[in-house]
Amino acid sequence: MNSENELLRHLADLSPIGIIHTDRKGRFAHVNARWCQMTGYTPDWAIGREWEEVVHPEDVEGVRETWARMNEYGVPFSQEFRYMHADGRAIWVCSEAMELRDGQGRLNGYLATATEITEVRRMREEVQRCSAELEARVRERLIEWEKMAMIVAASADAIISCDMNGRIVSWNLAAERIFGYIAEQMMGETTMAITPEDRREEAEAIQHRVRKGERIDHFETLRLARNGELIDVAMSIFPLQDASGVVTGTSAVIRDIREQKAAERRLRQLSGQLLRVQDEERRRLARELHDSTAQTLAALSVNLSLLSQHGDQLTLEKRASLLNDSLTLADGVGRALRTHAYLLHPPLLEECGLPAALRWLAEGFSKRSGITVDLDLPPNLGRFDSERELTLFRVVQESLANVHRHTKSPSAQIKLQQQFDEITIEVRDEGGGEAAPNEEQPGVGIGGMRERLAQVGGSLSICLQPTGSVVRARLPIL
Repeated sequence: MNSENELLRHLADLSPIGIIHTDRKGRFAHVNARWCQMTGYTPDWAIGREWEEVVHPEDVEGVRETWARMNEYGVPFSQEFRYMHADGRAIWVCSEAMELRDGQGRLNGYLATATEITEVRRMREEVQRCSAELEARVRERLIEWEKMAMIVAASADAIISCDMNGRIVSWNLAAERIFGYIAEQMMGETTMAITPEDRREEAEAIQHRVRKGERIDHFETLRLARNGELIDVAMSIFPLQDASGVVTGTSAVIRDIREQKAAERRLRQLSGQLLRVQDEERRRLARELHDSTAQTLAALSVNLSLLSQHGDQLTLEKRASLLNDSLTLADGVGRALRTHAYLLHPPLLEECGLPAALRWLAEGFSKRSGITVDLDLPPNLGRFDSERELTLFRVVQESLANVHRHTKSPSAQIKLQQQFDEITIEVRDEGGGEAAPNEEQPGVGIGGMRERLAQVGGSLSICLQPTGSVVRARLPIL
């Protein structure tokens, strides 16, 4: 029997895992060489000591509960816990244990194994940590993708992505709105469906550059809607790359710039009109200065020359007549120059406000044109900011000029109304609806009035009737 026990002890010492034999109270009766190597304790130190002396203090209670369940219910002991190494550090082990009973079934002790799993535990914890980090990064990336998807879906610009074969893989709501194709119609198709025939070589060249990794920013061109309409667009196209930098596709952000282009055309037209207005005004002033002021100055010069060269030879009565005539001519020149200056920039508008300036304008217009002007102004009209007052003054000035140029109306009516946060001004005539060009082909003056009002948030409407025309301007009051 002793030889068998000795053989078993030698076999235990050859085992690659730790083997422990305890008595019924859990005291070490034998530990093999691997257990001693693993824990740093010698057999002489271990024999007779209780197992709790080598277990980490924080794990003793858990091991004791599992040990109790084995004794009470026969549940096999299997648990991971920490040993305290002889040098003071903690090592993780995986231990399994079983009861040892004699032929009569009496408990003689326990046999247990212990395998060090410190490195396995470290690797497992590292894997768990990496897995948790990866899950967190995946969640973050999914959240980012969801946000990006929401941005793409809500974008006012068309966002279209293609694979390396040029096949469409994404088509947002703005692309549906701009081009008229729904996403289901365009998936798997190419962007040539929205490319005009004469722009296809251009589009292919751009795609080739982007697939090579180049980025194209704010490229203005034309694209084709489903209904055949050519659309002015601004495109930014960039390559889609994977983590290693390899281009996997392309994406384009396409902005509808039809309104911008239309505004640019209107601005160019208005600039041209403004230049023509300026030239026309210069010619008008030149004509008036030449036909009236210059002639008056010439007459004044003749009178003064006679007085200067022949004053001694003239009778007293003749000299007095020439002087009076010269004074009258000088006064007329002064009035004419003041009128021109007032028309160019009325100081009365700044000094006294809109009602006074409109009265002066109406009186001067009636005297020059012979057209009766009826002025209807609120009795207690307050002051507005200078820009709005000047805008309304110019609207009335241009409207009266149109009445004089384009109609045979004997009269005009100016009506100014203020209601809550809006002021309305109307200029009516009795010229049979010919006071201004029609709405489809607005003239230079009409375009200038409309643009001037738009700059301060106002609007202009023109109503042509058989009995005359009505120019109505509306302007918000801040």
